[in-house]
Amino acid sequence: MNENDLKIVRITNISNFDFTGELGARYGGRDFFIPAGGSLLAPLTVGDHLATHLARQILLKGAPVRDAKELDGKGSDRPLWDDTKIAEIKLQIMAEVYEEEAKATTSEADRMALKVAELNKVIPKEPELGGNVDASDIVPTDETSGAITYKDKSQVIAELAKRGVTFNARDSRAKLEALLV
Repeated sequence: MNENDLKIVRITNISNFDFTGELGARYGGRDFFIPAGGSLLAPLTVGDHLATHLARQILLKGAPVRDAKELDGKGSDRPLWDDTKIAEIKLQIMAEVYEEEAKATTSEADRMALKVAELNKVIPKEPELGGNVDASDIVPTDETSGAITYKDKSQVIAELAKRGVTFNARDSRAKLEALLV
């Protein structure tokens, strides 16, 4: 990806005729239509190409008609445009709108590692009554009072089951914690 693909420009057809920009295989072989007075947002690489060809079309349409003296058919001594004229017209046609941020590229191996990690996330489920409980996540909140804070409702239920306290698992976490006091 080219850094100019991240710059977005507005191409405005300043002519009195509709314009279809024909892009070659380099840009996917697509045609882009811009009606007279209309605009099109495009990446700078595509927009610059379209603006160049629209500027040439404008100059071709405004080219003087040959008179009787100029019937030689060569026309090599009468250029229709030069780079400075094209650049002047392109300044009227093309305006930069904004720039997108580049997305971080990751390798296929990194994408697969992330996918495996995502698929294997441990989802905590409520322990069955009388089952083993991992209490490593239970942390005392106040060392002087010894009060214990439970991370989630499943830990409270596990502690109630461990102590043999009768409870309704559908009660709120706060009600269940009150049974432990």
